[in-house]
Amino acid sequence: MSTINREAYPLDARRNFIAFCMDLTTAMAGLSFVPATIVLVGLASRFTENKVLLGVVAMIGSVSWLLPQLFAARMVHGKKHQRPYMVIPLVIGRNTYLLMAIWLYVTRAQDPVLTLWLLIGSVAVFFITDSLASVAWFDILSRVLSARARGRSLAIGSFIGLIAGIGSGLIVERVLSPSGPPFPTNYAVIFLCAWVCFQSSSIAILCIKETPMSEQEHAHTAESNFVNNLLTVVRTDRVMQRLILARVFTGIETMAAAFYVVFIRERLGLGDAILGVFSIASVAGGILGTAFFGWLADRRGSRSVIHFSVALQVIAPVLALTVAAFPAIPTEAPWLATGFFIVVIAINGAVGQAGLLGFQGYPLDVAPERYRAMYVGVLNSVSGVVSLTPLLGGLLLEALTKSATSATAYSVVFAIAAVCVVAGMFTSFGLPKPARSK
Repeated sequence: MSTINREAYPLDARRNFIAFCMDLTTAMAGLSFVPATIVLVGLASRFTENKVLLGVVAMIGSVSWLLPQLFAARMVHGKKHQRPYMVIPLVIGRNTYLLMAIWLYVTRAQDPVLTLWLLIGSVAVFFITDSLASVAWFDILSRVLSARARGRSLAIGSFIGLIAGIGSGLIVERVLSPSGPPFPTNYAVIFLCAWVCFQSSSIAILCIKETPMSEQEHAHTAESNFVNNLLTVVRTDRVMQRLILARVFTGIETMAAAFYVVFIRERLGLGDAILGVFSIASVAGGILGTAFFGWLADRRGSRSVIHFSVALQVIAPVLALTVAAFPAIPTEAPWLATGFFIVVIAINGAVGQAGLLGFQGYPLDVAPERYRAMYVGVLNSVSGVVSLTPLLGGLLLEALTKSATSATAYSVVFAIAAVCVVAGMFTSFGLPKPARSK
């Protein structure tokens, strides 16, 4: 919200600040119960050993969340009030995890193939509806909070959410331990806990008071052609082009990230209980990342968050490559190999939390008001295409393991990811510094 609006509606500003914080807190606690590359892949590995299908499970959430956003941007384009486009999809989609919990508990997953595809479907529906709501969410956020207040609310909400996520990780570790409920009741409990958190997030969203688009901007936007504006932005906006390119390069790391846990579990023969340890590592990394990147965003803006988060991201595939390329490490020092991957998962957790303040926050700082939803939609849709790379990673692993060792196959995938992230880091250095409001 601008300074004028904050003075005119001080109570609304505080209310919205708290509501956004609570929304993020509870949503992130819910996501900490079911991280895609840890818990969801762990569940899917009970039903199949096919790397392609495991790659699908790992990527389906991010792909389903990112790809529809250009459609969502078109849907809210020219709309003065965007609240219905935020609330209605969430009401529809956030019950899929409850249905998944009921299915696992009632059927006992006796049909593993059907259960696997229901898992993929429920995750897809959850994230597609969340995606449709997210473009309106970002646009409303940019209207009701200033750049600095926006950064603080995202940082505070994420930080508290990650603290709560430690509790989520501990519950996951306990539920999946040998002393926990039997399979698949243990996973049903996890999905139920996630559903409770997401319903709390929806309640917080209902408390957000929207500031409608100004009459002038509404009139201008309503008369404009979405497709023509989209083509103009993509063809002529050098900043957006560089931002997209950097996001593409860094996003390719998901090709490797989808298989970090799969690789180390296969290599060391680790059981399901390690998933809770990795979940806690991811949350702990996210907490540290949120604290640092939140401070950085408040002091130096979203561009600096992009620079530092990408530099940190480079370390993850490099560490994974080290373990895969040197078999003596997991053979002679399995504790060291496990420690390396705990660090890798923690780094991914930190980098993941930087997204709201970095790649997703930057367009909110540089885009004209009437094009803001379009910028967010374009960037996230491109990111959705890149999120398909776990499927490519699975295909590469399946193909390479036919003519080489498993360690060699994983080394190739991890090396490609490392090179791409380095390219993304150098690309991001050319992004201009956006002007910031107080």
